[in-house]
Amino acid sequence: MCCYGRFPLKSSARGQASIEYLVVCGALVAALLTPVQNDMSVLELCVQALREWYTAFAYTKSLTVLPGQ
Repeated sequence: MCCYGRFPLKSSARGQASIEYLVVCGALVAALLTPVQNDMSVLELCVQALREWYTAFAYTKSLTVLPGQ
């Protein structure tokens, strides 16, 4: 029997953290892939927003600096 601190763990409690981790990860994946707007998932919306932001960023970086500023 494994121990944690002063209290021994029951054999049924072993591996519980792994199961909880899998359940939480599964719920997060399901939430990211569920369509929310115009049949687009949250993940697709984030990728689209990142592409738009990078396009604006790249355009801004390509502008020349005016003299005297």
